[in-house]
Amino acid sequence: MVDLDGDGYEQTGWNILYMHIGSRDRVPVGTWLEVNDRIGHASCEGGVSTGTHLHFARKYNGEWVTADGPIPFIMSGWRVVAGEKAYEGKLVRGDEVVIADPVGQKWSNIFRKENE
Repeated sequence: MVDLDGDGYEQTGWNILYMHIGSRDRVPVGTWLEVNDRIGHASCEGGVSTGTHLHFARKYNGEWVTADGPIPFIMSGWRVVAGEKAYEGKLVRGDEVVIADPVGQKWSNIFRKENE
């Protein structure tokens, strides 16, 4: 969980939960992060999976906020758009559209550029 206001409480301000972050090279709990710091890499850890992937969710003042709701979820310019079914949404950045793929095919991968 990344506490964006830095007060140590998930019940206040914005928090982002990352799931399936590999244990290798993951930042330790309690590490202070700056904008654009890397927290680790996507993995298959944490349950049954068809491939390496990442889930993230957000909270505001302790309440879960939908990714494709009235407040858009945008990270590095990518906006989350819900699909008709769970796990079949997409990310949109300008003219780029990447549709989630349940079996993790290469065309559904997004890699962060060094300057993002």
